[in-house]
Amino acid sequence: MRLQWREAFQNRRFLFSFLISLAGLLIFAGYLSYFFNFILLPKPGTQLSDPVLNMFSPKDWSIEIFVLIYLCPILFLTSNISKPKIILLLLQSYVVVNFMRIASLYLFTLEAPNGIIPLTDPFLAVFAYGQSVYVKDLFFSGHISTLFILFLIEEKRLLKWFIFGATLIVGILLAWQRVHYTIDMAGAVLFSYLVVQFFRTINKRLITDKSL
Repeated sequence: MRLQWREAFQNRRFLFSFLISLAGLLIFAGYLSYFFNFILLPKPGTQLSDPVLNMFSPKDWSIEIFVLIYLCPILFLTSNISKPKIILLLLQSYVVVNFMRIASLYLFTLEAPNGIIPLTDPFLAVFAYGQSVYVKDLFFSGHISTLFILFLIEEKRLLKWFIFGATLIVGILLAWQRVHYTIDMAGAVLFSYLVVQFFRTINKRLITDKSL
């Protein structure tokens, strides 16, 4: 593993892309709490009518969602930590998708669905929301976009389809708990796919070393 990363960092294009993506991740992480609490929270939004959500009586699935959304990245990183190009693609896609989320959350601000049971996520409460309950993180879904990015990038067939199944289950449970509208999750899939495909194409042209 060390050899692969040592060789990767000797590739100037890889190193530049990796450092830019890492800087973007740090900027995003540092800005997120401020954005949610001082920009998005006071901004009025629109409440949508979603017939899909009306198919479920709201139920709290926070524990099941929490397990799946953190298990999948752990499995993915365990499987791919020795593959610099895969990790770079993950980092690039995650950072850009989340900056797109910030833009979409501001431009298309929504109010929480009627009957929402707020999602309990201690990591987001500490590092992003700054509070235990936050209900305006809507369009588009960060949970679904992250899982779908992992699904698109993962190369091992068994793990790839496990992540896909987890994405479907989390989507259903988020709707059941009324944490997200259907459009939040559909938007996450669309934007994630476009971003991953963009960076996959760019990286093939810029980083041609097949050993990475």
